[in-house]
Amino acid sequence: MRQTRGLAVAGSVRSSTLGVRHAVVGVAVAVGLVWVGAAFAQEAYLSHKLSQQVSDLARQNAVLAAQNAGYKKDVKSLTTGSANEEVARLNGYARPNEKLYLVTAAPTPSPVPKTSPSASARAH
Repeated sequence: MRQTRGLAVAGSVRSSTLGVRHAVVGVAVAVGLVWVGAAFAQEAYLSHKLSQQVSDLARQNAVLAAQNAGYKKDVKSLTTGSANEEVARLNGYARPNEKLYLVTAAPTPSPVPKTSPSASARAH
């Protein structure tokens, strides 16, 4: 027969191997949780930066669309000839048989010279 040697006394539990196993599993789970948390934080940061870039690009697109509309208006006025008429009117030209009203600011009154009291006393 084979001789077996008891590692523990009857009624006692070997806790040393269970403690090490639990510690290793606990450390592995903690490392996994930290890794998952870091990945989640990185994805959240990246998502925030990308949404910020999207809003910046949308704002730039709106500005460019407004500029393009102005350019299209200018091109249309140049091709139809209305730009020439506008420039001529700004320089004071009018069409034949057309009444032209010139609107200007009211002229400032010229200063009236003040009479000194000694000059009015000499006049009497």
